[in-house]
Amino acid sequence: MNARRTGFIVNPAAGVGRCRVQWNDLQRSFRQAGNSEKVLFTSRPGEAVGHAQVLAAECDIVAAVGGDGTIFEVASGIMLAGNPRTFMGMVPLGTGNDTARLCGIHNAEQAAAALRGDHTRALDTIQIRCRAEGREVTHHALLYGSVGIIGQVLRQTTPRVKRVFGRHLAYPVGALRAIWSYEATEIRVICDGQISEKPTLLLSVSNSEYSGGGMRLAPDARMDDGLLNVNLCEPVGRWRAIALLWRMCRGRHLSHPQLRFFTARSVSAEAHPPIDVQADGEIIGHTPVKMAVVPRGLKVLVPEARRAG
Repeated sequence: MNARRTGFIVNPAAGVGRCRVQWNDLQRSFRQAGNSEKVLFTSRPGEAVGHAQVLAAECDIVAAVGGDGTIFEVASGIMLAGNPRTFMGMVPLGTGNDTARLCGIHNAEQAAAALRGDHTRALDTIQIRCRAEGREVTHHALLYGSVGIIGQVLRQTTPRVKRVFGRHLAYPVGALRAIWSYEATEIRVICDGQISEKPTLLLSVSNSEYSGGGMRLAPDARMDDGLLNVNLCEPVGRWRAIALLWRMCRGRHLSHPQLRFFTARSVSAEAHPPIDVQADGEIIGHTPVKMAVVPRGLKVLVPEARRAG
């Protein structure tokens, strides 16, 4: 895979603005790889999806420069473009960086090595169809999709919280703040045809073991097994919710009496009134929502050691 054209989509706001500072130095090292390049910057949430759709028609590689939110948007754009020859690259410069780390990319040097090489990993995606601004929208998540308290967690994990507490603590701190204000909603959930309709604290559909800056929402989940890993949690009191959060951070929540953990290939949810839908750390719309696995639909460039992962 030589003389490839690479498109970079850079989110200057990622990592609470650190991405903007780091990109200029990193760009020089990527140029040394010998590939031609095109660089597009984002200025608002959601813009990377359109950028990725455009670049997928022009480039062999579309690389996301930012955090999990940027990677989510770029992956969505590549999948929506429908070009199976497009490879995705990841340069982790955000707060969480769970997606890149799960692909063996922990820093910019490993990202550059992956972009220079020809080692790929085919990942499942979660196709998420929900409502936003009066119309149906489609996204593709790599980590998780959810409804319930996670929406309030994201709203409480402000840029200031990310800046003060950093990658490992920002989302747990946001969750603690959310617990004191969130009220569980009755949600109608359908998993592979099985119906549940009851007050629900959290419905989380995971494609990966980790999310939210290292929380183990789905222990032993794999990103290429064709399955979704579902957490369905009933309401619990605030103090018990804090204890449950602590267990979820470490992947020790699966035996909790108010929580069901199982696998599925499709999950849908409805609530009245509609509630937020989240994907990979971003609020993308509201219910009703349908989430379904797309097996091994996205090819990602990875360091050589992760080729068989």
